[in-house]
Amino acid sequence: MNLNWDDVRYFLAVCRRHSFVGAASELKVTHTTVARRISSLEEALQTRLFLRTERGTNLTPAGESLLPYAEQIESNCINITAQVSEQENPISGVIRIGAPDGIGTYFLSSCLAELQSLYPHLEVELIAVPVYYSLSKREIDILITVHQPSRGKTIFTKLIDYQLGLFSSASYLAGKNPPATRKELRQHRLVGYIEEMLFDQDLDFMEEILPGLSAEFRTPTVVAQLQAVKAGAGIGVIPFFMAHQEPDLIPILAGHSIRKSYWLQVNPDSQQLARVKTTIEFITGQIKAAAGQFLEYHPPT
Repeated sequence: MNLNWDDVRYFLAVCRRHSFVGAASELKVTHTTVARRISSLEEALQTRLFLRTERGTNLTPAGESLLPYAEQIESNCINITAQVSEQENPISGVIRIGAPDGIGTYFLSSCLAELQSLYPHLEVELIAVPVYYSLSKREIDILITVHQPSRGKTIFTKLIDYQLGLFSSASYLAGKNPPATRKELRQHRLVGYIEEMLFDQDLDFMEEILPGLSAEFRTPTVVAQLQAVKAGAGIGVIPFFMAHQEPDLIPILAGHSIRKSYWLQVNPDSQQLARVKTTIEFITGQIKAAAGQFLEYHPPT
């Protein structure tokens, strides 16, 4: 059997993208190249690995049997490459971090710039968007989420607890009586998430504040919600670490805050890579040093 191990990379890409076209996009080749490499692998193994459907590709029983071995090969290649290359320059290469848009935009973007100044050979990719990328599919190196991950293949730890509160602006409150109770929020225009576009149900703050409460101005990102609140769109739920940087925000019902947590996840295969380990230590150190911003609201001076 003449097996080309590079074909395994194409096999994994098709598994993760569920189509030849998707795999081609990830690998930056044509879909005919992907088809040729998969055919080569199937010929070497003398079995069919994928079934094509109108919705993409499905693994055959043989493909399902191959998948864990292919993932192990990938892990070994990553570790070998890292161990060899890190002998020359231990903190180098690309590190990709996925995080919700709030902490990504308002915290990580600035502190990661400092990380890169410490390690100029490190290339940083920050994906601060309202969607979670996959560690298992190698789309990301470090993932931050707002819910505790289930036990599985990833290694995770609580990054920090954080508080959120209700805020508005002077332009919205002009001529209005600020709500004195949560029930009085029903008399005001609220800013929040588009429910069907919630990337994490832990962000369903309106229901947590008061069952049946809904927003009249809706957007899928907390950064856009913050801008809408500042512009006078209504009252919104904003994390303290974002609000403390915004002098135009006015706290509403200051005694009613919401407590959530950020969790950091990493693939066990890449946890010991120097660039991954160093980045995790840097992020956790920066978060610890700024803990007061996450847990308490102090109006900016």
